[in-house]
Amino acid sequence: MKHAAPKFMHIGKALRAAAIAMVCGFGICGGYSAPAFAAAKFHVGDRWDWQLKGPADLDRDVEMLTLDPRLVTADQLQGLHAQGVDTVCHVNAGTIAETNPGFSDLPPAVIGSPHKTRPNERYLDIRRLQMVVPVITQQIVACKNQGFTAIEPDGFDAYAEYSGFPLTAADTVRYATTLAHVAHGLGLGIAQKNVPELTEALLPHFDFAITESCFETSTCEQIAAYPKANKPAFNAEYTDADIDFAKACAEGARLNINMIRKDRPVTAPVIFCQAEF
Repeated sequence: MKHAAPKFMHIGKALRAAAIAMVCGFGICGGYSAPAFAAAKFHVGDRWDWQLKGPADLDRDVEMLTLDPRLVTADQLQGLHAQGVDTVCHVNAGTIAETNPGFSDLPPAVIGSPHKTRPNERYLDIRRLQMVVPVITQQIVACKNQGFTAIEPDGFDAYAEYSGFPLTAADTVRYATTLAHVAHGLGLGIAQKNVPELTEALLPHFDFAITESCFETSTCEQIAAYPKANKPAFNAEYTDADIDFAKACAEGARLNINMIRKDRPVTAPVIFCQAEF
């Protein structure tokens, strides 16, 4: 679904202070300093791969690898870092499964409708920051402890889905920005995942972007704000989409967005713009 790009003022000082105060309440604010931090070393033009379903194949000629944390060990992450590969941890931020840590800590009032394609996951009422953010923070801390250098929080598009809550784009910006402060407080990089229509509001607070199907949905121009700001942007087009991937690669080259092509479960096989594994 394509949405008109809403206009937002950048997050104001009061909201930023409130987000930092919340992060400090979690006991992790000591490492946070705005606007810079020492974490992942992503650059515009970096090659990447993205694997969310195993078995994983870590033999990739890339600078960045995004993974489901269940597919990799701490020792494997350390080996990737020794090879100069930054690693990004996939985190469900807009939904939660019963198997996720902290699920039992949430009151039923903040657990919404099942996800449209992953019925074992339920949408979260992201307006309830004091309840939801501590639970998602548990996952982010686990990524940090495992050895990842950044996170990919998925589900920022919940406001455009049938979540069971009257979520708005403004709710998403507030929630996403709070998670950015959490990540930076832990010394982690953080990606804007999808929601290209919110790029203007999120760009100042996020370190890079990861999107799906920006060529297919004609939203690459919005994500291109990242490389224009000297922050990398990564995009995956799906193999089941009826697109000309060569044209997608040309679009990516024009906009400095690194394009790959993946299957819908996001398994190990990948098509790069120059080669295929």
